[in-house]
Amino acid sequence: MADTKIEAKTPRQLLDEAQKAKADAAAKEEALLKQLRESDLLMVKKLIAEHGFLQKDLTPELKTRGVAAKKATPRKSSPRKKAK
Repeated sequence: MADTKIEAKTPRQLLDEAQKAKADAAAKEEALLKQLRESDLLMVKKLIAEHGFLQKDLTPELKTRGVAAKKATPRKSSPRKKAK
C-alpha cells in the first residue's frame, strides 16, 4: 500500500483561506446588491409609468440632499443691571 500522508495546514494557511473566502463573499454580496438595486429601480420605473405618478407625487417620499433642518439659535441674555 502506498503511504498516504495527510498534510495538516498551518494556522497561516487557514487564515489565508478564511480571508480569501471572506473577500469572495463580500464581492458576491456587492454584486447581488447591485443586481437587486437595478431590478428594484426597473420595478419603480414600471410603476411610475403604469400609474402616471408625477414628481410632485413622489417628492415627499424622496430623500433630499443638502437640506439640513434649521436649529433655533438660543437667545443671548442681556447682562444684569447693577442696583445702585
